[in-house]
Amino acid sequence: MSKVDVKKRVIDYLINELNVPENMIEEDVALSEYEEGIEGTIDITIVVEDGEECLVPLMIIQCVDDDKELNEEEVEKHMDFLEIIDSATNVGRMILTNGDQMMYADWNGTELDEDDVLPTYDEMVKDFKDTEKEYMEYVAEHPDHICDENCNHEH
Repeated sequence: MSKVDVKKRVIDYLINELNVPENMIEEDVALSEYEEGIEGTIDITIVVEDGEECLVPLMIIQCVDDDKELNEEEVEKHMDFLEIIDSATNVGRMILTNGDQMMYADWNGTELDEDDVLPTYDEMVKDFKDTEKEYMEYVAEHPDHICDENCNHEH
């Protein structure tokens, strides 16, 4: 199965198992859409509309050919790019998959046991809305605060 077939299979899974609306799945998005000057393409992005009607990424999925086993060596090959994606998008949730195996990383702190399933679209949206609400409350309480690289509160 080629990478294209893996992507199709993953999208079917997202729609049928995680209840992701088809119109909230983006394919082959240039990373430069999130940060100017960065090269590369995000295979699959699950998005949500924020309070300002902008599409915000909830989860990123990178696919590899199904003949590549997701062993430590293969995962390591992709880690630098996954970290670049996370830095540019601030997405927090990422999957690397060959269609049969997956590596799930959640910089938001959610850890999955082998028996756990991925969060549904509704669960991801709820987490996003909760975080967005906390951020808006913080901004309302601290109107003069300007976030920069030294900012230590969570957004």
